[in-house]
Amino acid sequence: MEIQDAPALVTGAGRGIGRAIALELARAGARVAVLARSQGQLQSVAAEAATFGGRVLPIAADLLDLQAPARAIAAAREAHGPLRILVNNAGVAMQKPFAELTDADWEQTIGLNVTAVMRLTRDALPELTQQGGHVFMISSLAGQNAIAGLSAYCASKAALDHLAACLMLEVRHRGVKVTTIAPGSVNTTFGGRAAAEAAWMIQPQDVAQTVMDLLRLPDNAHSSRVEMRPARPQSK
Repeated sequence: MEIQDAPALVTGAGRGIGRAIALELARAGARVAVLARSQGQLQSVAAEAATFGGRVLPIAADLLDLQAPARAIAAAREAHGPLRILVNNAGVAMQKPFAELTDADWEQTIGLNVTAVMRLTRDALPELTQQGGHVFMISSLAGQNAIAGLSAYCASKAALDHLAACLMLEVRHRGVKVTTIAPGSVNTTFGGRAAAEAAWMIQPQDVAQTVMDLLRLPDNAHSSRVEMRPARPQSK
């Protein structure tokens, strides 16, 4: 894909993996819309992009709002044109024993990690098929590996993995690529766990670089799933 001037939308872009992806796309010349709940975080992303001439549109929204996906796509299209790149990165994780999970905990996790992704991607498909687009699902190895205390999160990522795999089979003949990226331990504050000193972890920039590498594959080549692990285990 020609990344220069390609309209892109990145969710969960205020920090961590989403921020890194958005900035890397902007450096490559894409016209990027960034979505998160925090207007302050989004303005920070836009300000950093402006230092190197990047074009970034902040869209503050809560994807649990039923109307938010359609509104975000409309705003991105009005500013930058029909989408060609969609990065579904927004997500939530809460660490609780299964017996302590509330209905609200479950609904928030499944709602943001799966249902909101379905709505946003479904609403974006007409634009993505116009010139051949690329959808990225930022999942987790937790979708395949059970983790005590993260049952809702693991279930949501397993569902996301299968949603992405089914979607890929349905839309590839229409020129749309769907890639799941499933990292293991990433050095972010996601889930409330600070890991600023964990140099052994995957870095957000590593995931961003993977997205860029996949976008630069020839049109006839498609990697539908990438699993990422730290190159070295945590030192004992």
